[in-house]
Amino acid sequence: MNQDIDSKIKELEAELAQAKAERERYRRLLEAAPDAVVVVDGQGHIVLVNAQVAPLFGYSEEELIGQSIEVLVPERARNRHVGHRNHFLVNHEVRPMGSGLDLAARRKDGSEIPVEISLSPLKTAEGVLVSASIRDISDRRAAQLALRKAKTELETRVRERTAELEQANRALQEEMADRQSAEAALHQAQKMEAVGQLTGGVAHDFNNLLTVINGNLQILAGHCRGDGLAQELIDAALQAGQRGADLNRTLLAFSRRQQLKPVLIDLSALAQGIVSMLRRTLGESIALDIRTVDNLPKALADPSQLEVALLNLAVNARDAMPKGGRLLIETSKIHFDEQTAALEGDLKPGAYVVLAVSDNGSGIAVENLSRVFEPFFTTKEVGRGSGLGLAMVYGFAKQSGGHVKIYSVEGKGTTVKLFLPQAQAGGEVILSEPEQTPNRTGHERILVVEDEPDVRALAVRIMRSLGYQVLEAEDGPSALALLRSDSEIQLLFTDVVLPGGMHGPDIARQARELRPDLPVLYTSGYTGNAIDQLEQSNQPVRLISKPYAIDDLAEQIRMALDERNPADGS
Repeated sequence: MNQDIDSKIKELEAELAQAKAERERYRRLLEAAPDAVVVVDGQGHIVLVNAQVAPLFGYSEEELIGQSIEVLVPERARNRHVGHRNHFLVNHEVRPMGSGLDLAARRKDGSEIPVEISLSPLKTAEGVLVSASIRDISDRRAAQLALRKAKTELETRVRERTAELEQANRALQEEMADRQSAEAALHQAQKMEAVGQLTGGVAHDFNNLLTVINGNLQILAGHCRGDGLAQELIDAALQAGQRGADLNRTLLAFSRRQQLKPVLIDLSALAQGIVSMLRRTLGESIALDIRTVDNLPKALADPSQLEVALLNLAVNARDAMPKGGRLLIETSKIHFDEQTAALEGDLKPGAYVVLAVSDNGSGIAVENLSRVFEPFFTTKEVGRGSGLGLAMVYGFAKQSGGHVKIYSVEGKGTTVKLFLPQAQAGGEVILSEPEQTPNRTGHERILVVEDEPDVRALAVRIMRSLGYQVLEAEDGPSALALLRSDSEIQLLFTDVVLPGGMHGPDIARQARELRPDLPVLYTSGYTGNAIDQLEQSNQPVRLISKPYAIDDLAEQIRMALDERNPADGS
């Protein structure tokens, strides 16, 4: 009996030693864990901690054993934590590190640290224990904050750089648009120059042939006196030769090789003096309107060739109005700055006087506008035109040191502007020194309505350079939408003829229904004639003709704004 008891005692001692050894092994494993480990019983009391808990929380093992786990939870979260803990004890499942809870823990000194916690349930004879592995993620959180800060700074720099690049791209596009426009004008000028050289060579050879033909015909006529039939044939041939000589003079005018005798000319007086001849040429179905400027600076040009050029323009206008219409002749002056002159290709900066001829006829198709000054090009019916009238005007303008420009809208009419160099009393051409004009700047908000992108971009850039705030629209509906949404618009600057059926005067009428005091400044390549056609109004109309110089546009804008606010000029 005693032997059995001793044997049983030895077995128990062996089991106890084995249990102590296993417990010591588990203890060493627990102490070797890299994270702080806290084991909690079913009542939420701490029953076991490892060595990593003390440096993390500042508590010794003795201070924590038996304490509620909430001692390690920030005070603001303790009530919620009790509920979470009880829920986990009932619905326990493993929550591994990384997919567990990213929380804050409270240290003994009251400070808080960000931690990541993973939970594992441990089933024992006394019930379920919960093992919580707690990892300090302060370094990770600091790295994340630094990364977010760096990301934010990088995004800010990217946005700023993107904005700079977009601004540079817009400036580049504007420069490219100006360059393309200038290159197109230069290409057209070079093309016309090449055609002119070819035409001049042909005219030169043709003159030689005409000299031989007409000279021999005249000699032959002296030997055929008394022969009625021969004399009749010779006279017919000489008349044809004379027509050929007239044609040749037109070709020479285009090629800029005619003999000019420039003198000082008053364009206003010339336009008034040619009225009677024009009335006979145009007929009764065409109403003639002459609008001239008093004290207009003199032009330096050949008066006879200028009269021929004006007559050619009038005849072209008459042919575009077969059922009758209205012809307007105007004079004015303009100064081209370097930027505006560059857009015209071969035009020199300087002061010019302008002779404009406008009609309200059939107009010219867009695809034909670039060719109208070419010799022998015509859109008239066969037998109704030689195609040399505008070519002669072009050659005369260029040989005189000037320029010619055409504006046309199919079904609305055409304006041709002849620019001749302004001259001093002694005949010296003014081409380099700009006129001194006052500084015309402002801060008001202006709405620009223009369908041609290049022209609109130029106007916007000019106005912004003068200090104005600028909104832009390409047609009537877009302009009216801006006017309804922005009550700060203080001036409407609109082209007269716009696409879509709503023209500048239509926009102005509807705008004044919204804002009766809104000033309007019109612009057009068709001068005053277009306004008369499109707006039947007794109110005075302010108009600046295309192409306009920067100083002229600045002055017109300021005058339009100052008329509305004469007290402070704002």
